[in-house]
Amino acid sequence: MKTKTKKSELRKELKDRFIKNTTKSPLSEEEFKMYVTQVYALDDFRTKIKNQRRAVVVNSYIKYDEQFPEIQRLRRIENSSEGTKLKIAKLIKEALVRELNIRFEAAGVETRVDIKNVENYVNDIAQQQYDADIFAQFYEVAEADRIKDIEKYMEANLPVYDWCKDVKGLGTKLAAKLLSGIGDIRRFPNPASLWSYCGVGDAEKSTRKTGQQLSHSPKMRSTLYNLQESFIKAGSQYRVVYDKRKERTLTTHPEWHNLVPCPVKNVGKDAPKTDENGNVTWANKHPKHAHVDACRVMIKRFLAELFVAWYQSLGIEPPAKPYGVEIQGHHEDPMIVPYVGKRHLVEFTVTEDE
Repeated sequence: MKTKTKKSELRKELKDRFIKNTTKSPLSEEEFKMYVTQVYALDDFRTKIKNQRRAVVVNSYIKYDEQFPEIQRLRRIENSSEGTKLKIAKLIKEALVRELNIRFEAAGVETRVDIKNVENYVNDIAQQQYDADIFAQFYEVAEADRIKDIEKYMEANLPVYDWCKDVKGLGTKLAAKLLSGIGDIRRFPNPASLWSYCGVGDAEKSTRKTGQQLSHSPKMRSTLYNLQESFIKAGSQYRVVYDKRKERTLTTHPEWHNLVPCPVKNVGKDAPKTDENGNVTWANKHPKHAHVDACRVMIKRFLAELFVAWYQSLGIEPPAKPYGVEIQGHHEDPMIVPYVGKRHLVEFTVTEDE
């Protein structure tokens, strides 16, 4: 509680000193884009400070351990077969457990640390130091202030932002990065051109080739990667498209569901396992190829609906429909998150044409 109180007092002092009495005018379009860039730069700074604090905490404990010389030696040959990162991480955890337990015992505290929870203790200590760091809190205050200004600009100048707020997993920061990256939707005559610009259209054209200029925006592709992960974790309305696509490819492309090893994070207990005969078995259906394919379909559906909602928010009829609907004659589903002024969510289904 003392750390939280100190943190809140520090942030209040910084706000009073640098933000409270400043006079602000509405942002221009260029200032809006600049502020979005600054928010992500501040985010990076804060992450670096957190990582530095954690590294300082770890080194301050393990330097007294008997295994510290060995850890230092392996760190110097980290990329060799002997000094693997997993081996170094294991030695560091064991050293932390020993040193923390020695400190607790010397202080007469009954708490004991083991391999499973040592990371939590280290992160708590690092967080306390981060909360007391005036530079870290300044970055947080500055970022929060920038986000407020960004949100005011979007509410005043980008009516489509009202639609974005109804999409689960699409927060203010991601929405700002997405909308500022696209700019004016009227420069895209159809959803396919928007897909191509964002790097989720033709896979062949979106691939880097030596000596050739990219046909898409790498920044937009990076933004959409963050967005797809956010959709999955937040249980977005568009998650149904992802689940439906994976269910379909399980039948149409079963080879996509048998990639080993699985590079996707957070698979947990459903990760591929080896049975007593040495055969790899899958309790989940979440390997890389099927995941990437389902994400691409989900993001394309989202961008197609963003295209429609953005034009409608400007009072303009969308000039074109997706290629599959307009050219190939696929069935057109209702929008998952419709734009109808003050919207309400409606029931929807995803067909096999998706």
